[in-house]
Parts: sequence; structure tokens; C-alpha cells
Amino acid sequence: MDNVCIIDDDKIHHFTIEKTIQLQGLSKNLRSFHDGHDAIAFFNQNLDNVNVLPDVIFLDLNMPIVNGWQFLKHYALLKSQIQKQIKIYIVSSSINESEITKATSIEEVSGYLEKPLRPEEIRKVFLNNN
Repeated sequence: MDNVCIIDDDKIHHFTIEKTIQLQGLSKNLRSFHDGHDAIAFFNQNLDNVNVLPDVIFLDLNMPIVNGWQFLKHYALLKSQIQKQIKIYIVSSSINESEITKATSIEEVSGYLEKPLRPEEIRKVFLNNN
């Protein structure tokens, strides 16, 4: 996968995912956002530029400004305009079954991963999507 996007307000989580991806050579380009608002703005500006849009998104649910749930609603509205298949993985520290069920029932969500992510979980996402 050439492009990976991390949408999460946790700087330590960003660092962990980025280092794991870099050390394992899993992706060429990493793009990070600390809230859903900036990520939505990026998507709106690049709808026609599939070369910069991510192949996979690691999305946190609990963030300030625009949270993961709100991002998913906006993404669902944009999805028909995006000429690229993008996999979205929810990454959350929540182990609440109803939240996990809600997240995985959303069409745009490819999977649910618990924080903290281990390197083998990140690698598995890449292996399953190539």
C-alpha cells in the first residue's frame, strides 16, 4: 500500500503506528491528522487525486472537534465521488461490545482494532489488503 492515513488525537499512537510502518517498510507515504475535521478537509480538496488519497485509514473514534463517528458520516457522503477503494480500520481503546458492533456494522469500516496496536496487528492489516 502506497498511502496510509492516521486520524487520531493521541500523539503516542501516531508515533507507534508511524514507526512500525516505517521500520517494516509497509508503506511509502504516511499522512497524519489529529482530528476528523482536518482529514475531511483533505478529502474534500483531493477527491479527484487518487494518488494522494490513502489506501488505508487508521481511525480513532474519540477525538476533539470532529470525532471518528462524525468523520465516518462525512466520508460516507463523499465515498461515491472517490475513485479509489479505501479501507478504514477503527482503532480504539474501547472494549464496549455495543460500540464495537456499531462500528463494524458501518459499511465503510473494514475492521476494529484495539489500542494499543501491536506491530503484528499493523502488519496483518497490510498483508490482508495487498
